Amino acid sequence: MGKMKVSEAIIKILEIEGITAAFGIPGAGINGLYKFLGQSKIRHYCHRHEEAAVHAAGGYYRALGKMAVALCTSGPGATNFVTGIYTCNIDSIPVIAITGQAVTSQLGKDAFQCVDIAKICEPVAKKTYCLTDPAKTAETFQEAFYLAREGKPGAVVVDLPLNVQNADIEFDPASYSPRPLNAPQPAAADISRALKMIGEAKNPLLLLGGGVILADAAQEARQLAEALNIPVIATYMAKGVIAEDHPLYAGHCGIQVGQPIGNKVFLDSDLVVGIGCRFTDRHTGAIDVYRGNRKFIHINIDPREIGKIFPADLGIAADAKKAILALLAEAKKSGKAAAHVDLARLPELRAEMARKTSYSQKPIIPHRVFQELNTYFGDNAVFTTGCGITQIWSGQLQRINRVRHYLPSGGAGTLGYDIPAAFGAAIATGKQTVAVMGDFGFTFHVQELAVCAKYKIPVIVAIINNAYLGLIRQNQKYAYGYECDVAMEENQGMMDYVKVAEGFACYGERVFDPAQIGPALKRAQDSGKPAVIDIVCDPQADCSMGAALDNCKEFVY
Repeated sequence: MGKMKVSEAIIKILEIEGITAAFGIPGAGINGLYKFLGQSKIRHYCHRHEEAAVHAAGGYYRALGKMAVALCTSGPGATNFVTGIYTCNIDSIPVIAITGQAVTSQLGKDAFQCVDIAKICEPVAKKTYCLTDPAKTAETFQEAFYLAREGKPGAVVVDLPLNVQNADIEFDPASYSPRPLNAPQPAAADISRALKMIGEAKNPLLLLGGGVILADAAQEARQLAEALNIPVIATYMAKGVIAEDHPLYAGHCGIQVGQPIGNKVFLDSDLVVGIGCRFTDRHTGAIDVYRGNRKFIHINIDPREIGKIFPADLGIAADAKKAILALLAEAKKSGKAAAHVDLARLPELRAEMARKTSYSQKPIIPHRVFQELNTYFGDNAVFTTGCGITQIWSGQLQRINRVRHYLPSGGAGTLGYDIPAAFGAAIATGKQTVAVMGDFGFTFHVQELAVCAKYKIPVIVAIINNAYLGLIRQNQKYAYGYECDVAMEENQGMMDYVKVAEGFACYGERVFDPAQIGPALKRAQDSGKPAVIDIVCDPQADCSMGAALDNCKEFVY
């Protein structure tokens, strides 16, 4: 044992826990920690907004499956973290968010930049701490990392008063080790019952959620589908879990990012085996239609998720990978395969029911943009998207064939997530990352282009510029019959996003012709810089959606 500053001990703990990347902004309230961060092997990336630092740490994990940390100073720096923490936590993304704090003697006394961030973040984080006892440093961080990773992962906040950061403690790094994780196994009786239910169903389907990706079980899930010979529907958070040309792939279902093929196959089913999913509202729509007369098997690592939205006929609280492997072993033993009525026609149905994207008119129909993104990048890019009508088009129309290549803000739908998350994903993987966003969303955290330029990370931003708050316009029009303050014609006129890009030392180009989208993307890549491609689209284009799986309205132009 030897004496060292709490801050030095924390940095050593981060290294032992496997942290190699940190995203943040130094400030007076966290400078005790930054002193030792700067001396460590952890690479720090300085952002232009605290929220963006958390999105970058989240994007890093989403792309790689490896944790990063986010750091900021006290007061407004810490409160700027809140949206990023919420965005990670609701999507089950583990991240440690470390905030600076005033000295302990000033807590609760309205001192400068002294705010109870641990209390503020309680509803949107998995766990929060305000570390006031230096002697509890090691146990606090050990528990924080464990909780971030175990079960349903999430965001954990550790608030560090400045005097605690600078306190001396006895700490031996050799005595510290990460707390082991223990993923729950499914009960054998439940696995047998599940296989029996599948065998008795006429039209069973496998519904794979984001938890399958978090458990690194995509390959095993595909093997299970093949062994059972049943269709696979992916939730929005599981795009890429199975290749889109796989004979068993039946697309997405849902009232927004769903697809006609997915909704049809779902509505034709009599048994749904949901693994690593949460049955949330944008997926299910009207619950009575979603449930119908079909049965549900729900497998989730968090027992609180089972029955939260509606009762399952069979609930199994288990790690997704362990449950899939157990089902696969049982299925191989029995040798029985299901006989879904739509199975042989799935490839044909996918082609028949695919939404049109081959529009050639000007202004550009947004659907064409996604056809060009699919064609140009193929499987070679990682995509991020935040919220709004562009995000829904993206979920409906982008073809993703690999896990961790489509990284949306799912449960939160956060404008401004896109660019910093793409930055974090690029740091994690070294791959080309593309932020797909609307013209309004572009102005949220656009300053992060400067971060991309500084670190020479060539993120490409594809703006679907429809000069509207498009999703809100559509909601006002069809739900209420009016339009108020959603038009932004200036975004196709007086606003010059090319100059914005160039001002942040990036490549910029505006596109009016659909035939020029692909060449513009190539010019962006060839520039070697971060890039903004501003694609001028039809302001009145609508997005297919509805209130229930059986009444989604389709739009064709």
